[in-house]
Amino acid sequence: MFQLTYRSKISPELTVAEIENILIDARKRNNARGITGCLVYFEESIVQILEGEKRNVYQLFDKIKSDNRHHTLDLLWEGSTRQRYFPNWDMALYAPADDAEYYDSKEIFITNMTLLADLSKKNTSALLSFWSAVRKNLNG
Repeated sequence: MFQLTYRSKISPELTVAEIENILIDARKRNNARGITGCLVYFEESIVQILEGEKRNVYQLFDKIKSDNRHHTLDLLWEGSTRQRYFPNWDMALYAPADDAEYYDSKEIFITNMTLLADLSKKNTSALLSFWSAVRKNLNG
């Protein structure tokens, strides 16, 4: 099993609905390739961990790197692991319904994701780098 963690910025002109549609399509394609993982989207920033066969993960990462909807893409960690930690596609997407709810929903999202980062297993370098990058994005 192979894991890869990266972070990137998403082009600001993409809407939340477009991002959700991209993720629905990606889940189907990744499932066919045996790739799982977790993606956290917060204020135009993505942190993602990918798990699967090394060749398949690298092919997907090459596709992500060439996608012009991403910029400032940084590889945080890559390496082998004994098991999958995200056997199903998980996604946390911060998308406030409207401006009136922005601050309350933002604080709830940050609190929930921080707790998840604190409580999640970090027994691989990929997991450690993933959750550290999530916390960094949440805290600005």
